[in-house]
Amino acid sequence: MPQDHACHDPTCGCGHDHGADPLGPRPPVAEAPRPWRPVAGVRTLAIGIFEREGQILCAPVHSDDGTIKGWRPLGGAIEFGERAGEALAREIQEESGQEITDIRPLGVLENLFEHEGVAGHEIVFVLAARFANDTLYEADQLAFREGDGPEMTAKWVSLDKARAGRMQLFPDGLADLLGE
Repeated sequence: MPQDHACHDPTCGCGHDHGADPLGPRPPVAEAPRPWRPVAGVRTLAIGIFEREGQILCAPVHSDDGTIKGWRPLGGAIEFGERAGEALAREIQEESGQEITDIRPLGVLENLFEHEGVAGHEIVFVLAARFANDTLYEADQLAFREGDGPEMTAKWVSLDKARAGRMQLFPDGLADLLGE
């Protein structure tokens, strides 16, 4: 899978805007957060699909060296006794201060993966949603913070690039679930 990185080779397929890309420019690279590892156990998550003109809002997933290895929609862990839609609304509010509406289920993915040599296992509820504040769809990015971590930036990424294999969208299978 090609990395979504800034390069100057128009034949690399990285997804970078080389001036004539019909799928639009590549989102700028954000600063890498501190290293992260999957937990030992199964995590249950809710992620939100916020759409804008063939794009979805995603946060970068970084390798330890700071390179972006892919993109993942915003969301987080479902707490005991909490429904997936409630968890998504809470996570978006906690991380970005934004209210969401029109939450509806799109599907569930089981994600077995490896990150920096550590195995992970997630059950991911994928939910469509809209921001209550429509002006967010006009912005190129959205600031958010996970817990006490550094402020990060979510960006609008092209679903066509993900489907074409020009960038990695996490969890695996998400681009297929979202369809054409």
